[in-house]
Amino acid sequence: MKKLISFTPNTGGAVSAENTIGRDAEIKDFWEILKTQSIALFAERRFGKSSILRKMETEGKDNFVVIYKPVEGFSTIDGFVSAIIERVKEKGLIDESFTKKLENVYNKASGIVDEVGTVKFKKIQYAWQNQLLYLFEKLIAKNEDKVIVLMLDEFSIFIDKLEIKKAADVIGFFRDVTFDEQFGAIRFVYCGSIGIDLVLDKIKKDINIGEPINHMRKYELQPFTEDNALYFCRCLNLGCKLSIEDDLLVDIYQRTDRIPFFIDIVFNKLRNHNVCGTKEIDTAFEEIIDDTKGKDSIKHFCDRIDDYYPNPDISNYILNFISNSHQISLENEICNSVSLSIEGVNRLKINKELERLRNDGYLIRVIDENQRFYDFKFSLLKLWWQRNKAF
Repeated sequence: MKKLISFTPNTGGAVSAENTIGRDAEIKDFWEILKTQSIALFAERRFGKSSILRKMETEGKDNFVVIYKPVEGFSTIDGFVSAIIERVKEKGLIDESFTKKLENVYNKASGIVDEVGTVKFKKIQYAWQNQLLYLFEKLIAKNEDKVIVLMLDEFSIFIDKLEIKKAADVIGFFRDVTFDEQFGAIRFVYCGSIGIDLVLDKIKKDINIGEPINHMRKYELQPFTEDNALYFCRCLNLGCKLSIEDDLLVDIYQRTDRIPFFIDIVFNKLRNHNVCGTKEIDTAFEEIIDDTKGKDSIKHFCDRIDDYYPNPDISNYILNFISNSHQISLENEICNSVSLSIEGVNRLKINKELERLRNDGYLIRVIDENQRFYDFKFSLLKLWWQRNKAF
């Protein structure tokens, strides 16, 4: 049996590289993809996306230079670009003399830049583009024959904070960099708990940006496999000194849908008990399902619909309807109920929202005898929704 690592719950905190477990297969996939292609990585909050990216940066790999930066906290392009440069400096990839020259490039008037350093650029509009192009050119020159990977954590949230035109400029600029042979060594990882497609749909309503991420590999991070979920439970069990039997550990990971964060929460609630059996585990789950405002709440699944979906009333109603069913729900029954309850809604619009919820990780679809059925992808979310949102 694989050697256990003793650690305690770290709910919501940064997880060290050595404590990021159960994702070796995904990390192997990412390194392979990044040899030739950028990645748009998506999963709900609490799946361990950030931990994976931090582990990849910390452990590294031959012929790759990885720059990981969380960007959720920025609301301007200038702040975003400055943070990337600062991270590059922190990693020792550029020196102070280069930084000074970079500042001079940044201060140049925007427009046509015939030459920056040794590289000629096409017509560009903004000074921050000059700065990033110069940075990329120097990183490539300094790391010959290596792939430069810029991992932007919660990139979709940052993009959503920008004015529509500025958001389109950033997305379009990175796409152009990717397609430019001169910058063939540059890769991007757009990581987000809000699907990048949701944000792009908002931009497309006002600006024709085409398909700006069709060159990227879309990768939806899934929960742990059963083997990795059990191993994670055993490590927490050891660290918390609980001595819970394997059959109950299986019960825990099954009821949490093998989502790392919620496994962690359960053990955080159990860690102070002298004895942990079915009663204590049931109580922990009741607390999770009842929570509508705490930092560990599932409520963010609801909030993101209100914040990012174009038709939140329809989407919320669909989830309300399905959560009240003890079995999978027939599409025709869902659509009929929505049509009777919300005025001015046609079948096409309802189908679009069903597809959006499925693509965004809320629902699964089952085809049976040429009919479409839907259910929640995660049982824990369905229980929470039925108890706290459904009517």
